[in-house]
Amino acid sequence: MSLWTDLLGAEIRHIDAAGVPTRVARLGSGPPVVLLHGRGGHLETFARNLPALAASGRRAIAFDLLGHGLTGRPEGARYTVEELTRHALSVLDALGLGRIDLVGQSLGGWTAALIASRAPDRVRSLALIEPAGLQTESDRLADATTRAAYERGGRAYAEPTPEAVRTRLAGLLADPDGVDPELVRVRTALYRPEDARRVHRLVRAADNDPSLLTPRRLAGLAMPVLFVRGQHGHTPRPVVEAARAAVPRARLLTVPEAKQWPQYERPELVNHALIDFLGKENP
Repeated sequence: MSLWTDLLGAEIRHIDAAGVPTRVARLGSGPPVVLLHGRGGHLETFARNLPALAASGRRAIAFDLLGHGLTGRPEGARYTVEELTRHALSVLDALGLGRIDLVGQSLGGWTAALIASRAPDRVRSLALIEPAGLQTESDRLADATTRAAYERGGRAYAEPTPEAVRTRLAGLLADPDGVDPELVRVRTALYRPEDARRVHRLVRAADNDPSLLTPRRLAGLAMPVLFVRGQHGHTPRPVVEAARAAVPRARLLTVPEAKQWPQYERPELVNHALIDFLGKENP
């Protein structure tokens, strides 16, 4: 597989989202489904998912979150999840999107859940892939394995060599040998500018505890919700199951032989699950 062939036929352009130039990829036609990537990521995170969603009859859209990828980096931004959420809502406005299906991975999942909480009339259904925000940062990093992966991954921001970037990507996968060399080259180039690395350090340092996806906040999600977790993901299964139990209309899919990026490691399985979920909830 290649990013070039996976995204063949996609429209990629920059739009103005409340003054922030934002890179957007769009593929297919039909009811819109919007995908939000994780911390330190970019829209290529979903290169293995956009074509399948488009082929199922959806207008599949992904964009670089605030300060990520090739999206603008406003002066003075702190890059909290609240700021990312406001920017994401501005992107939806700039694209003229009304009600959408929303998919978010990691930090993008946290952002997607906040969008659904703040603007429930805009979200028909919600899929959260290994979502962040279910634990405080201190609780998350209390796990030795998670902390070690966090520290290894952070080296890519300090010195974005191909080796450091590959180590970061490998930490997201159950099979570290599954890292695509082309993605390493793309992400290394995106991390290389100093202002990009500054943004990622700020994203890591942001105080997001007031915006946690607490059971009370999750209980307010009235739309159908699909939680997707990797079998070997860092978030403990009981934490994910408690989140699922808090949502009135939620289901949980555990993806075998996957870690933090099940949509990348097991795209056929995850794409099928997403298409099935969207089709049943929004035929």
